Amino acid sequence: MRSRVWLFVVIILIVGVMGRWLWAPAMSAFHEWQVDSVLREKLAGRLIKIKMPSRYMRRENTLFVYLPPGYKKSRTRYPVVYLLHGCPGAGRDWFVKARAHRTAEKLILSKKIHPLILVSFDGFGPKGPRDHSEFLNSARGGVQAEDYVVKELPAFIDSHFRTIRKPGARALIGLSSGGYGAVNIGIRHQDVFRVLASHSGYFEPEFEDHYVRLMLGPPGPLWDKNDPMKQIKSWRDDKNLHIYIDCGRSDELYDDNRQFVDELTANGIGHEFIVTNGGHWWRLWRKRLAYSLEYADRRFRAIKNEGS
Repeated sequence: MRSRVWLFVVIILIVGVMGRWLWAPAMSAFHEWQVDSVLREKLAGRLIKIKMPSRYMRRENTLFVYLPPGYKKSRTRYPVVYLLHGCPGAGRDWFVKARAHRTAEKLILSKKIHPLILVSFDGFGPKGPRDHSEFLNSARGGVQAEDYVVKELPAFIDSHFRTIRKPGARALIGLSSGGYGAVNIGIRHQDVFRVLASHSGYFEPEFEDHYVRLMLGPPGPLWDKNDPMKQIKSWRDDKNLHIYIDCGRSDELYDDNRQFVDELTANGIGHEFIVTNGGHWWRLWRKRLAYSLEYADRRFRAIKNEGS
């Protein structure tokens, strides 16, 4: 940890001396160093970084895939948890900042969850992590992030890894804007995902959000389509939806979370809601990921027993 801090201090000093034009390449180098450090960690399972050509994202996309202990020597097929990052952010954040591989591996080795595969990916637009898609399809012909998550990514993962190719064995877990993406996509695509989780997310598109306006254009029918608060009424008493939500009491999104949970209850949608101490923080998300993974594992088993 100290070496990381010192490296970051050196980068800041260099940028201060050489000028702001060095900031982007310096930060890029720092992020690459972070990723390389995580990929070199000794694990019972394995964390890999791969590239995936994508028509919908209009570029070659970066994926991080955690394979559980025993994957290499077995013929077992595994459920998959897809991790959606926040804004600004990138797929690496789930492993560099949230330590998702460590959390999953600890739970697997202690037999608190069954072995599973984790997948994270870059959900941003062509300009980088600050060009966030909100995991939406662009109304202006740009990045089609929702189609990527629903159509392209699961097909790629299923064809390259030993997965259980059923919606009841796939989960979407997101934090912050990724929480919005997980719920917004998941409730409308139960033929692909059946388990959803949001850490400190929100549940309706905000007009004040610059990225939402860029993706959806002026408020209209497309906004309603991507508004989970409105869409949830269409799934009243739907037993196929399994939703986990948590949020800190001091998070600015707490009231939004409480309102959405009340709507789930009113419409008979199965869910679990946990209120924690804390705000919109990585240290909170690092801890809470264990709970959403345990929830996903329980739902995977229940759905399997139901024969779905």
